[in-house]
Amino acid sequence: MGRLDAQALRGRLAAALAEVAADRDVLLLVAWAQLSCEEAAQALGIPAGTARSRLHRARRKTRAALGGSDPRIDGIDGEDADR
Repeated sequence: MGRLDAQALRGRLAAALAEVAADRDVLLLVAWAQLSCEEAAQALGIPAGTARSRLHRARRKTRAALGGSDPRIDGIDGEDADR
């Protein structure tokens, strides 16, 4: 994905993050702070299973808001890893 494509998705990504407010902290810790789901759970003081559920829900809602595009695979963050 080119720079222009990523910039076009930026507004949609911001809107998607606003839609997942309750689950956003886990998503951001995993996606941008590059913590594992277990590390994010520990940082937030929640059970690991709760963090995994929140992460799954946030990813699903974010993908839907982006029209099915997956930022981890489509190159917005430059990584293709599922931590």
